[in-house]
Amino acid sequence: MNRRLWLIVIVTCVLAVLLTNLPFLPGPAMLYLPAQLYFSLGMLIGLLGFLLIPVGLIWTVWAFVKFPGPRLSKAFAILCWALPATMLASTIWLANQTRDISRNLAISNASTLIEDIENQFHEQGAYPEQLMTAQPSSRVIGIPAYHYRKTDKAYTLSFNQNVILGFNYEVVVYDPLGAHKTEGELTTLYDTGRANWKYYIYD
Repeated sequence: MNRRLWLIVIVTCVLAVLLTNLPFLPGPAMLYLPAQLYFSLGMLIGLLGFLLIPVGLIWTVWAFVKFPGPRLSKAFAILCWALPATMLASTIWLANQTRDISRNLAISNASTLIEDIENQFHEQGAYPEQLMTAQPSSRVIGIPAYHYRKTDKAYTLSFNQNVILGFNYEVVVYDPLGAHKTEGELTTLYDTGRANWKYYIYD
């Protein structure tokens, strides 16, 4: 293995990390669909490819013993186990960290929308049935929009983030009265560290 082959391996793994974490990075909402596709495919490849890691390790040892000199097949052998391992770690562990960052960014960017809603309440004496003004951008690729819902006494503002292949996702909710409720089978509410914002995992 020479420097060029190691560079191929490293760059490929770094690109895999970036693409699989794309939903949680700052950027335009127009990348939402490809970002979700990369994340879900990365998780699927990581889970299925986990079974190939022993094969890749055996192939790597064989390639290094059989061919002492630099060969492209050695890089492929390393990627056979390194790429699935990278994708699995990226979508299972690292995504939890980047999801925290994107959640906080989207919460911060919702402040102007909350201010507009409260201003309408003070002007009209009631919260609007639906949002009449254009929504501000969350500035997170995987959060294309905020969802407003009027309740009996106030309102909720929420957004979602992918967790597992689009079947499980994180629901982040703002309720000015603090009357948060979960939906789905999981009932645990998690604190975001921001006033009146909580989140839960929808299953």
